[in-house]
Amino acid sequence: MKKIQTLKGKWIVKKKVKKNVSIRGNCVIKKISKYSYEFKEDIKTNIENNLISGHQIFQILESKNYINFYLKTGSNKKEKVYSFKKKKFYQSLYFCNKDLYFAKLKIISKNFFSIYTKIKGPKKNLGIFANYYRTI
Repeated sequence: MKKIQTLKGKWIVKKKVKKNVSIRGNCVIKKISKYSYEFKEDIKTNIENNLISGHQIFQILESKNYINFYLKTGSNKKEKVYSFKKKKFYQSLYFCNKDLYFAKLKIISKNFFSIYTKIKGPKKNLGIFANYYRTI
């Protein structure tokens, strides 16, 4: 069964990074071809009451055993950043220079999913809790 198909649509995203850092915005997941989807986030990051706008776009390809996210913009365009193994809790490992990204994708229902990302490296050690709520 295609899991990403059930997530097509518009979402509100709320992310928690640490005590004084939160991220809120919108996400759209749309089908762009038979086997490909686009995942686009427009967000505002609140760091101690200072807002920073940002966005990210991924191409998602789903196979029988994996859900793969590829960067769609920037200098690393087309680079695979998440390769979630299809299990009860989808998990992914990604190396970027000296940093390790460990991520879990949880599809709770057709109206809610989450992505937890742990980033560990020489100068990084943080977790990002992202919750996605379907909008009507």
